[in-house]
Amino acid sequence: MKIIRYLIIIICFVIIFTQTIYAVDDQAVLQVKIREAMHYEQQGNFIKAEMLYKQLLENFAHNRQVVSRLIYLYMRTNKLDSLEKFLENEKDFLANNYYEITRIELLIKKNQLDEARNMVEVMLKNAKTNLSTIRQIAQVYQRYNLYDDAIELYLRARKGSKDSIVFAQELANIYQLQERYYDAMNEYLDILNNKTYKNVRYRIEKLNLSYEEIIVALETRQKQEPSIELQELIGEFLVLSRQYQRAFVLYKTLGNDALIKLSTLAEKQELFELSIQCFSEVLKSTEDEQTVLFLENKIGELYYSLNDHEKAYKHYKKVIGLYQKTKVSLPSSYIFGAYKNLAYIELFEYQNPVQSQIYLEKALDFTSVSTDKAELNILLSQCYLQQEDYLKSENMLTEIIENKHYNKDVKERAKVKRIETVLLKGDFSTADSISKSFFTHDYESKFVNDIAGMYRTVNNEMHLMQANDNVKNAALSLLRNMYFNNNALLNKDIEQLSNALQDSSAISYLKMQVADYYYDQGEYAVAVEFCRELLTDNDDPYREYVCFMIANCFNQLGLNEQALAYYTDYLLEFPQGTFAPDIRLRLKKFGTSDISGHR
Repeated sequence: MKIIRYLIIIICFVIIFTQTIYAVDDQAVLQVKIREAMHYEQQGNFIKAEMLYKQLLENFAHNRQVVSRLIYLYMRTNKLDSLEKFLENEKDFLANNYYEITRIELLIKKNQLDEARNMVEVMLKNAKTNLSTIRQIAQVYQRYNLYDDAIELYLRARKGSKDSIVFAQELANIYQLQERYYDAMNEYLDILNNKTYKNVRYRIEKLNLSYEEIIVALETRQKQEPSIELQELIGEFLVLSRQYQRAFVLYKTLGNDALIKLSTLAEKQELFELSIQCFSEVLKSTEDEQTVLFLENKIGELYYSLNDHEKAYKHYKKVIGLYQKTKVSLPSSYIFGAYKNLAYIELFEYQNPVQSQIYLEKALDFTSVSTDKAELNILLSQCYLQQEDYLKSENMLTEIIENKHYNKDVKERAKVKRIETVLLKGDFSTADSISKSFFTHDYESKFVNDIAGMYRTVNNEMHLMQANDNVKNAALSLLRNMYFNNNALLNKDIEQLSNALQDSSAISYLKMQVADYYYDQGEYAVAVEFCRELLTDNDDPYREYVCFMIANCFNQLGLNEQALAYYTDYLLEFPQGTFAPDIRLRLKKFGTSDISGHR
């Protein structure tokens, strides 16, 4: 008997398992066929799609997925009679709300609006009709631009639910479509709180109202129903309308957290001065050393972004001093940034390579990122250069170039700096060799123009490889003084080189290089003097370029009549010259606007 019982159980299990397998297989086939029919829809082959859906219903009668796809197809292709007949056939197998909402949409498409409204009324009287169903009906109205019907439905539901903000976002969307922007804003403001703040702010900004109109409306609402969120919203729109001081005054009344929020917002929009003003105000009322350290560092960063290095330096010094004094916690990246930027300011602003070196060595203690280390070491090599310790600079750069852990961009800049180093060291042979190699193998480098220019200056024009010691020493002095901006010595360098070279072409080239150097520094009047010396020689090989340069210098100085005269002289002497097309374009605009001065 036990054996028979076990056999019966096994047989039953096999039957159930087999049926399950078949059911799974059927579902797999169904999904494949539905996807096939949808593919036909996407291709616009609606007849094939309809045939396939109908075939599926023969095997999967009343399947809701197939039924809903066929209803959508009939609705989309406006086969309204077919849809009406199909709906009636499937009526008893559809969920009530689904059938009724589809029926309402069908009546609207057939322009039987009164019947549709009557059906909605019947549904609203049904106790089972909930807010979700009302939203679906309203969305049908909205889909067919029956905005007033949708609004009436939402407002009735709001009144019935006794919830004054239900459907606020939906109503706001419709009001916006109707260009009732103030009604839309009121709906958005009804749902304004800390959680919805970002969404409401975004939606209000998208209304077709000016910032000033929005601000006035918000201020009116604030008088009636004051809230912190409304104040913040007013503040943001004051910033957007560039009324920065009004925004600052408003945020100040909200406390330090609000000021920090405004400062962050201002920084994102690159309104660094406003951001500094906010952080500075917070700093006045803060005694916590951790917060003070953070604020001083942020203010330093912002001044640095504004290129106000003097004020940035002052705040960075406070950061370093406070950190060393208290050892309060601060991310190492902040201290690293403070030391690095102090080093930049000392080196390039205050021309103090010794102090810059101290800060760079400190910064190295606060970084473990290889790229940052390489950046600092390249900068450190510049400190050695300015201290005329060329050997240390070259060794450091060689280590970077040969280090396999550094990326190509860093290595290229190290190569550039190494060429500068050996040039300033006076090792023209090595400089020439490195330049040739780099120019040959890294011709796609973004630094190639710098290297090519240096190479031409050293080798092609001045012939330093074959020059005597007098020429080499005078050239080295010129290169160093140009590199380190010792402008007062440049005239003497040119005089010494002219005496040593006795080559008019090379001397002209050098004077032109110096003129370019002064132009790049914004010393346009000095650049003009050098250029004019070259114009005295009618056979000067650089006469064309020099004439163009003088015109540009006068243009930059705002002396437009002189600029116009030189541009005109250029065209008379070089009508087919390299810069002639550019000059003609400038002269066309000269009568109505300033000449755009670019070399």
